[in-house]
Amino acid sequence: MVLVLFALTIFSFLLLGSIAFLISALLPWTRRYALSTALWLAVWGPCVVVLMLVAGLGVVTGALVMRAGGAFAVDAPRLVSAVGWTYLIAGSLVIAGVATAIAWFHQKLIHRFTLALFRLYSAAVSAGIGSVLGWCLGWWIATKGASAHGSLWWVSGMIVLMAGFGIVAYVGARGLRGNAPTRFTWITPEEFAGNGKR
Repeated sequence: MVLVLFALTIFSFLLLGSIAFLISALLPWTRRYALSTALWLAVWGPCVVVLMLVAGLGVVTGALVMRAGGAFAVDAPRLVSAVGWTYLIAGSLVIAGVATAIAWFHQKLIHRFTLALFRLYSAAVSAGIGSVLGWCLGWWIATKGASAHGSLWWVSGMIVLMAGFGIVAYVGARGLRGNAPTRFTWITPEEFAGNGKR
């Protein structure tokens, strides 16, 4: 049950990242940040799972201390309540900081890819985003009382979504980033632009 909870937590943030990617990619002024926005939200999933694991370990440790008759059992409910909110707020701030640092580094790194490499990268990531939406499609089909052909519809939809997202990202890779970097770069503006090739 706990593993299912962890999997659903991670998937929920992947789904949020996929939706954020779609919204960012549709708006011209945020398009260049679409991949990093999706990553920012996706990083939250594993980090929240770690936060839950540490909290669970703390609860088990606290129960063992109280069971042993430790002095900490006196005001335990009030203490747990106070530490709980502090832990949640501090954990959220740490996760936001970690996710922001990773997304910032990611944005700087992919901005220094050649166009050919960036096209492959954006196509692979976008196909992954298509697969997340494909899993949602599968669950939707399952909730509708899938017929004998439900699995076939789901697999077909998954393939179409993954291929469609990947192809659109590959073709529209130029729009997913802005101008060529001018500092701390290892590629030329020509390599960034793909030498004028489409």
